[in-house]
Amino acid sequence: MEAAIRWSPHSTQQTPRFLIIDVAGNRLRLCQIDRFGKGKVKYKQLVLRDKLPNYTAFDWSKRDEHIVAIGSASGEAVLVQVDADRPQSDYIHSFPIKHQRKCNSIAFSSKNFLATGLDRVRNDVCLNVYDLNTPSLSSSTEPYKKLASSEAISSIKFFTGQPDTLVAGVSRQCIRLYDLRDSGPIGVAQYQTRQVHNIAIDPLDENYLVSAGTTGDPTVTVWDQRFIKQRNSSDPASAGPVLEFRPVVDNTQSATIWSLRYCGTKRSTFGVLANTGEFKIVELAQHSHRPESHQPSVSGPNAPAWASPCYTKTSHSLRYPWYDERHRVAENSRIVAYDFMTAGNPLGGQCALALCPNREVEVIKVPSPAPRINITALDEIYRNREVIAKPSARQGTVAEDLIELQNKSLRGKHKISPDLGDSLSGRLDRLTIDHLHRNIPLESATQSSTQVHEDLLTLAYPHIKIDLPDYLKSLQTQKQRCQEGYNLDCRRNKEVVANDPWLVDAWNLIERMDAHACNEGMVGGDLDLTYLGVASIWANKLTMYDQRMIDPDAKKSETIFVEAVKEICENKEFPPFSGIASHYPENRQLCLSLCGWNISKKGIRERCSTLINEGQYYKAIVLSVFQGYKDVALDLLKEIIQQKQLSNIGLGAVIACDSVNEDQRHMCSWMADMTDEPYLKGLLAYFISGDWSSVVDMPQLSLTDRVGVALKYLNDEKLTNFLRLITQETIAYGNIEGLLLTGLTDRAMDLFEHYIAKFGDLQTAVLLLSRACPLYIQDDRWPLWKDMYLNQMQVWRTFLERTSYIKEHNLRCVSREGRSVNKPAAPSLAIRCLNCQMNLALRKDVKTSRQYLTPV
Repeated sequence: MEAAIRWSPHSTQQTPRFLIIDVAGNRLRLCQIDRFGKGKVKYKQLVLRDKLPNYTAFDWSKRDEHIVAIGSASGEAVLVQVDADRPQSDYIHSFPIKHQRKCNSIAFSSKNFLATGLDRVRNDVCLNVYDLNTPSLSSSTEPYKKLASSEAISSIKFFTGQPDTLVAGVSRQCIRLYDLRDSGPIGVAQYQTRQVHNIAIDPLDENYLVSAGTTGDPTVTVWDQRFIKQRNSSDPASAGPVLEFRPVVDNTQSATIWSLRYCGTKRSTFGVLANTGEFKIVELAQHSHRPESHQPSVSGPNAPAWASPCYTKTSHSLRYPWYDERHRVAENSRIVAYDFMTAGNPLGGQCALALCPNREVEVIKVPSPAPRINITALDEIYRNREVIAKPSARQGTVAEDLIELQNKSLRGKHKISPDLGDSLSGRLDRLTIDHLHRNIPLESATQSSTQVHEDLLTLAYPHIKIDLPDYLKSLQTQKQRCQEGYNLDCRRNKEVVANDPWLVDAWNLIERMDAHACNEGMVGGDLDLTYLGVASIWANKLTMYDQRMIDPDAKKSETIFVEAVKEICENKEFPPFSGIASHYPENRQLCLSLCGWNISKKGIRERCSTLINEGQYYKAIVLSVFQGYKDVALDLLKEIIQQKQLSNIGLGAVIACDSVNEDQRHMCSWMADMTDEPYLKGLLAYFISGDWSSVVDMPQLSLTDRVGVALKYLNDEKLTNFLRLITQETIAYGNIEGLLLTGLTDRAMDLFEHYIAKFGDLQTAVLLLSRACPLYIQDDRWPLWKDMYLNQMQVWRTFLERTSYIKEHNLRCVSREGRSVNKPAAPSLAIRCLNCQMNLALRKDVKTSRQYLTPV
């Protein structure tokens, strides 16, 4: 190593000093920090001592801040004064030796002893200890101790708390402890090892020390002096290392450890610098595991690692090898030396000074350990033991709180001002039911209905990132819904999920299916078509015949299905289908009824009046046209214009025409470009093209209305293709609107699988499927989802709600013969684990008659 840097052990906040040791130039420079800037250290030079003898080792006195000792290449120890007040003073003293050879290491003790470690020479000691407390030092001063005869000393260090004890690396054979109070020259104890270089002692826990391998061997070994092998010990295992890092740095290009030093400000933390420029910090820790005394000792190569309580807690790679592909730097810009800033550190924390080849000095901050992050059952986030975030306070029902969050996030994404008056939000501010207020549009002329719903469920993430307390509050949605009565009652459920119009539509669909199935209203002939979707009814396709056939001996054919649909329509007294010519008009009529499309003029007037009261004027007018009641649409338009809710833009004239001329088509095209109302844009698209497919293919419209238009106006072939493709799409995207197409069948299981994976709403999936599972659907996913939801309610402590759900579900899972098809659920009141809420009841294994604890 050509250069080194050492932080002064005598530094203060006012005088933060360090020493640059230029081994190649035989110079010492005492410097003081002026300031820090962009990772660089701005310093001034206080003392320059050059023209020193060639030296290979150095150390700073623990007693006198102006004294530095260097070990010369000839083996002499030289005391050099680095005093800013006397910058040109001469050497203080040198200690000659009998046989000249290289000095490998030099060290001061807090007791003012100086030790030098020399290369091996026959019949001469290689470890000299000088007592600097002697009043008069002369060239003939003999060492206080002469140790290690004919044994090369590669590294030495004194223990700060035990100034009479030093540790030395000896002849690539062992690490030896010497007690200067002992009259013998042999040493009191030793470790057998070849890692005898760069010895460092942890100043915060002097039981531990580290050593490194020689050139080309980047191994670091951690030792515990309490378990060192005594001189008279016969147990070879008593001197084993605590930990060994082999290699501690990247060794793809033959690395050598240049520097190994303990942090000094944090226990069991040391730094390693290799000649490749790699600089790493390693932090050790101890676990509290104690092996049982009766367990036999494990033999093998990994036994010591498991027996030791020490482990690597964390490591930081502060600099990478210069040749690293991801962090490549020039070889001449790598770090060549470092030292930790301990006493008088002006920055605080763990910091190191790093020396570059051009003698620039950088400051490197060791990253602080990652805090322990915990989330409580109340969705509070703790960093270590400090609460850093908790859910914001509830202001009302879960639907009201969610509407507030959704308004905030969607307003941010679409850059909508909170007070828009009669703009988009003003026209679409009453899309929810009852008294709940929403001022953000949930219909878009540019985004599909599915995309708008995803923005609603994800709170417009990642475009908008809401505050953490608000997000934590949204995590409690399912629990709060459960507490507010989210169960199997459709009307109550629509109030609970009023913030999500798509979920409201889903429960409206289930309510319509219940009404259709009331008093066996979906039974025709020998088939029970309860809870079938539009896709199954149009395709005349039935799955699970065994559960749906009234007569088990009846034949399975499409004809039976078609006859069953006709019988159902007759029993419900549906009027004849009014639309495009079709081979299956009854199927279309039954599907339109499931879509909620009213098939009478009175019904459409009531429906449109509700939409007008909610402020959805264009939607009311357009749906009247879609369902074939132009006279109703014209009456509604006239009333709205008279009430000055809308301006007269000539839409009435276009609606009244049986065909649109070229001028009207141009006007419709202009209106479509200007409007941001999706339903008005859809109607204008039909007037422009004259083809209902343009309306069916508009993803901005509700899927229910697109399917209704397709059922009424597309021919059989186009309708079949459309329903097949849109069903596959809704299943793949987990779009809950697709429930209209799949119904509560096995295809709904596929849809909800993607819905749960995408939005995590297991609760809604279980509640929606509870009407048909396991009565009409036999699928392995259902019991899994149901058990997960029941366990979740157990964790929420919603015991009454859990019992209520089980009761309601059991009442609905009864076959036509009055037989319950639902398996008994585990009781909510039981002895359970406080953490996982699993049942701890004692169960008996039927096969082995053994008793054991198992969840039920």
